[in-house]
Amino acid sequence: MSNRGFRSLWIRLQLEDKRFLMIPFPIPLYIFEELLDSFLDILVVACFFVPKAPAPNTSSRVSVHLVKELVVAIIILLRSLNSDEPYDLVDVTTDKVKVLIKIR
Repeated sequence: MSNRGFRSLWIRLQLEDKRFLMIPFPIPLYIFEELLDSFLDILVVACFFVPKAPAPNTSSRVSVHLVKELVVAIIILLRSLNSDEPYDLVDVTTDKVKVLIKIR
């Protein structure tokens, strides 16, 4: 775990000249990263017992190996969001909607 500080995701949404709706992300990003890292450990163990090739008679194309790769990509994304100083991730304004996403 890192001592970089407390990073969280803040979302602001304004619709048609109304007040801002502010939605804080319920947990800090580094805690979410730690939870995903623990889930990745479980997936690594599960991959030992599940064949890499999907069974031909299944309709689902999602496998444990694919979920593991997806979790690794999300962890890399979260680390990149946590690595810098606080910044605005998205700041979009149109005629009727304003969206602001901050990493603080």
